[in-house]
Amino acid sequence: MVIPRRAGLLILIGLAAAGGAAWRLRQAEPPSPPQATAKPAAAPPVQPIVHQATPATQWRPPARPALPPMKKGGDSWRPDAAPVVAKVEIQRGAPDIPDAQPLPRPPDP
Repeated sequence: MVIPRRAGLLILIGLAAAGGAAWRLRQAEPPSPPQATAKPAAAPPVQPIVHQATPATQWRPPARPALPPMKKGGDSWRPDAAPVVAKVEIQRGAPDIPDAQPLPRPPDP
């Protein structure tokens, strides 16, 4: 059995409208009567908890260091830096060229 598209669409719209009407006409659940044995609520604190002072904690040194130990010349990205060797002047060209000039010193990082 095949329902034409318009008929199917009208059926869906009708069901949605009926469901919406039933939802609006639904009676709200009556509130439950208050219990006779209910205790009164505790009095609220004098100050809101936001304004109460935070208790101070005693300072303790950290259990372990925050960063691993670094070698000389290392940084937080590379703690195991390559050993720093003596800077050698580099020449342009081969050492057997008599007019070879030393390279300028690179800028410091």
